[in-house]
Amino acid sequence: MVKCDDLNELSMRYTRLFEAAQDGILLLDFPDGRIEDANPYILNLLGYKKDDLVGKHLWQLGVITDKTKGEEAHKTIVEQGYIRYEDMDLLTKQGVHVPVEFICNSYALDGRTVIQCNIREITLRKKAEVALALEQAKIAQHMYEVIDSLSNVIEARDPYTAGHQRRVTDLAVAIGYEMKAAPSIIEGIRFASKIHDIGKVSIPAEILTKPSALNPLEVAMLRSHAQLGYEILKPLSFPWPVAQIILQHHERIDGSGYPNALKGADICLEAKVIAVADTVEAMSSNRPYRPSRGIDAALQEIEANSGILYDPNVVAACLKLFRDEGYQLPEAHSATYERLSTN
Repeated sequence: MVKCDDLNELSMRYTRLFEAAQDGILLLDFPDGRIEDANPYILNLLGYKKDDLVGKHLWQLGVITDKTKGEEAHKTIVEQGYIRYEDMDLLTKQGVHVPVEFICNSYALDGRTVIQCNIREITLRKKAEVALALEQAKIAQHMYEVIDSLSNVIEARDPYTAGHQRRVTDLAVAIGYEMKAAPSIIEGIRFASKIHDIGKVSIPAEILTKPSALNPLEVAMLRSHAQLGYEILKPLSFPWPVAQIILQHHERIDGSGYPNALKGADICLEAKVIAVADTVEAMSSNRPYRPSRGIDAALQEIEANSGILYDPNVVAACLKLFRDEGYQLPEAHSATYERLSTN
């Protein structure tokens, strides 16, 4: 049995905690939800005296500016005993909006039920979140600038690929949106497609620009660019699996691709999208040893090989873009050339 002295000690301890807490605390009656008590911190935060609050609802005072939201929150507390808002605005008596974390729960106290609301100001946290978001945006911008520079290096070595990666990126991203892919998938597609041919920096320029058919040894050297691109990028950390995407962008779902003859589900979606965009762009662009085959021929190629070489969902999205939605590849600044799509 708890002694009276012990109860008094517990009560005094609770009162000290209530008064000294560095978070706002409101006690509300149950089930009506009118304020019974408020600690000094919340009074100071909101600019009210205790007499201003006691007996009233927060939305009556305008502290919760959305009366409907306040009433719905109260209903939830009564029915479920708990509610939490990670970020909501309270309005002070002086008309200042203060962002807070707002948590309410009901519990038994002295033989009756009360509602306790704990309110933590998060102004500094929100400022830190904004600062972090800005810093992350700067980092992302720097990453794209680096990727653009790498893309320019690749295209400078091979004039026939000028604009190729840009055009593949544009189409691949459009396919991603058409498929309603997750934002992280689309950004991975955007990032990887900008430099999907980065491995070509290790291929002799005379092979890249050779105006006649390549011999078997030269074909093997050219096909090594997927693996070389992977080796270049695998030490780097990106928010997306860029190195794997580049390694796989010449794989085909029937296992006939390279460098690892992957099949179906073993190929990541981003690589499947770039494979289709790469093929369409390559076939519809001029090469040193033949003119463009035209966009119709390119679309017929992926359609004929849907479910064989190319993912059928990716092909369907690409065909819909061109045939139903009027999509067109961006204009190239010069002739484009991508030898590997049909090798």
